Amino acid sequence: MLKAVTFDLWQTLILDTPEGLRQARAERVRGIHEILAREGLVVDIRAVEEAYDKVGDRLEAVWATHQDVGSRGQVRLLLECLGLDGTVPPDGQVMDDLELAYCLPILSALPVLNTGALEVLQALTSRGVVLGLVCNTGRTPGKMLRLVLERLGLAPYLRVSSFSDEVGLRKPHPEIFHRTLRALGVMPAEAVHVGDTLATDVAGALAVGMRAIHLCHSTSASQASNDTESIRSLLELPSIFFPAPR
Repeated sequence: MLKAVTFDLWQTLILDTPEGLRQARAERVRGIHEILAREGLVVDIRAVEEAYDKVGDRLEAVWATHQDVGSRGQVRLLLECLGLDGTVPPDGQVMDDLELAYCLPILSALPVLNTGALEVLQALTSRGVVLGLVCNTGRTPGKMLRLVLERLGLAPYLRVSSFSDEVGLRKPHPEIFHRTLRALGVMPAEAVHVGDTLATDVAGALAVGMRAIHLCHSTSASQASNDTESIRSLLELPSIFFPAPR
């Protein structure tokens, strides 16, 4: 019996836009640069841009181990890439300001809802299904993504939201799924996970005993194997879970 559905966030419930990504990057770089200058740590803004991009490469290596370092850890990596490691205390107002400058841009460059996201969460909730979120965060931490979910109207329907920067583990690590299911009060066999990535969403959910549905975007459709349950739109979910009687 279906009791719960968990969703991936990025490219499943919400979508990046090229304009939003560019704006967020520019705001992060500018904010970090201004705070460092305020503290007498004068570096060229182009050096901050280069360090920001190097952090991306460093993060990919960390994420490949299914671990996460969080936004403060990312700021520390950026300082290391700038050659400023040890110049800013790990705790205190300056680090707080740097982390805030790193996290805030998402709120002025909001992602957009994926087609059917709100309608599907409303429909499943109305059928008594409890909903959760299992999200691998990127540059933006869970504390800010919760604000994004509120602003986009999704937050009221998600009983549990698990973010990798808070858990310290990333999909497909089984523990992030298990923690979410325990918080929802359901067993793996009573839950379905929906996400756009085969290696993290589908493989991770299946490994813990959940049913998994791959949201197949046009660019990733060819990656799906024949035995992977897949959909092209979130709007297909209600009829899959609650088919009309014949």
